[in-house]
Order: sequence, then structure tokens, then C-alpha cells
Amino acid sequence: MLSNVKRIVVKVGSQLLSGDEGINRNFIKELAKQISILIENGKEVVLVSSGAVLAGIKALKLNRKPFSLQEKQALSAIGQPYLMAEYREAFKSHGIEIAQVLLTAEDLRSKERFINAKNTLNALMKFGALPIVNENDTVSVEEIKIGDNDNLSAHVSVVFEADLLIMLTITNGLYDKDPNKYSNAKLIPIVENLEELKKICDFSGKTNFGTGGMWTKVEAAAKASKKGIPVIIAGGKEKDVILRILKGEKIGTFFMPAKKLKAKTYRILYLMKPTGKLYIDEGAVKAIVENGKSLLSRGIKKVEGSFRKGDAIEIFDTYGNLIGKGIVRCNSDEIGSFRKTCVHRDDLVILKEN
Repeated sequence: MLSNVKRIVVKVGSQLLSGDEGINRNFIKELAKQISILIENGKEVVLVSSGAVLAGIKALKLNRKPFSLQEKQALSAIGQPYLMAEYREAFKSHGIEIAQVLLTAEDLRSKERFINAKNTLNALMKFGALPIVNENDTVSVEEIKIGDNDNLSAHVSVVFEADLLIMLTITNGLYDKDPNKYSNAKLIPIVENLEELKKICDFSGKTNFGTGGMWTKVEAAAKASKKGIPVIIAGGKEKDVILRILKGEKIGTFFMPAKKLKAKTYRILYLMKPTGKLYIDEGAVKAIVENGKSLLSRGIKKVEGSFRKGDAIEIFDTYGNLIGKGIVRCNSDEIGSFRKTCVHRDDLVILKEN
């Protein structure tokens, strides 16, 4: 499955980048060596890197995480130049220029900005530069925040149309329980069904500097795999781990790719934040679920929230069961008088098991 891999997204977390005196230069040098070999062999690579806030913490010699969003944003602003300087120095020795790419969720929710992000990454590939992507913490607020770089890496792999997402972490893959606490923890080599995985795994616990535990990685891997992108969660401290994965060595946990979602479907499901709710009658439920029809205004019984044309909304039946998500074609205050299609079938995603 990995023999024809051309485009690769590599994600590294804060714990791997953390050193005793600040950013772990040895890890970055090793990472740069492996990625440079991939590029020399004709691969196209995007690196999603945490570590800006960590670099800010280390620069100010703090011994704690930020208390507030404002502190996090300030520390990110302080740390980002330090982090990029380390990457630039490491890749410079291999003759590779780096490019800083900062994104928010809003950049990915909008179709136009989604396409622009894709075009920018493609242009950087033509220049032979390595894009290093991070969330734009300095300007992010709750409404436009992705929240963690695990999910960001999944979104970037979709934008980049990657053939493989490699998520490097401090453990050697996904275990059924915390391997640092339990000696009998078992590595899960392959994941095919997320619901079955939830039954056998304990996803509790977060790292000292990271924003999430193993569950965020599983959640992100599930999103990318639903877009048809294979995902591997592996130990970043393993010798030549990226190169060995590309050679076909079975390392870490492999998430099997599913049938590819369309880019619009992915954006509706995972990127667009619903701003309202529509409750529809039984006839409308049958029309959109069983017959693949658009949602007409006459089938809407109740409206909640305030939304505008082009916003994402959730659709429920009259019993409160979630039916789907979609992009609405009218404002919330127009529903009663809007005698047209409210959600076109091309902008509608039916949720059954999602």
C-alpha cells in the first residue's frame, strides 16, 4: 500500500521537541536528515510541527503551561521564531529551504481559502521548499481554533492530497492502555473499526506540554483515513522511523484508509462549525435519507440558532435524532418565507453511523 506513496505529511508533537534546555536540537537534526532523504528521493513532504508555545515557555524559563488563551498566544509569538530558527538551521545543512505556514480553522472552512492553502502548498513544492505548518495560535480565538496539531495534521493531509500521514509521538504506537503505567499494555498494529477500538482502549491522560492525549491522535487518524489517506502512529524516538516506514517495515499502528470522501463532504463533516439547527418532519427525513433529495423549506418544523446563507447547520428529526449536516442556502430568519431549497443535496451529508 505504501509502495506508490508520493506525498507525505509528517506530524511531530511538543513532547518529542522538548529538551532539557529548550528545543531538542538532536531530534530536529535527526528529523531533518530523514525528511531530506525523502525529498532527495522525489517525495513531497509537509511537516506539521507543534512546539511554538513550548519554545516560548523555555525561552522565558517558565516551569508551567500557560494559564489563559492570551498567555498561550503570547508564548506562541515568542517561541515561533526560536522554533523556526532551529528548523532552518537543521534543514540548511541539507540544502533545503523551509517555509512557515500558519493556519486557523477559518482558513480551511472556507472553500476559497481551502483552495488557496492547497495552491500555496503546491507552489512551495515547485520551489523545493519544506512547508512547516502550525496553527496560528497568536490570532486564534475559540471560533476559529482547530485546537490541536493532531487534527490539524489530518486537515493538512486532506488539503495537500497526501498519500500518507505519519504521526510521530513519544510512544511506539497505539496501545490498549497506557504503556507507561501498565507493563501488560499491548500494541495495536492495525485499526479498521473505530467503534471497536473504543471498546478495548483507555484514552485517558494528557502530556505535560501537549494539548491532548492519544485520543486526539486516533480522532485525527480516523478523519484522514475516511478521506482515503493511510495513517501511521509511531514512535518518534525510533531510529530512522520515517525511512523504515517508507521501506515497508511494520512499525507503530496502521489505520486502514476507507472509501474516499469528497473534499466538500470532508469540510462539512470536520471543518465547518454548525451555527444552527433545523428540525424536520418525517416526510423530509424520508426524502433526504432514503431518496437522496434536497431539503425543502416546507419540511422544516423548527429552527434554532442564528445563521446566514453559506453557514453549516445540523439537521434533526422531530425526536431530536441527528440526521445530517449541510450548508444552508438562506438566513435563519428567512426560513418561514423561503419557498425554495434550503439545503441542496450536493451540500448535504447524511449521518448514520458517523
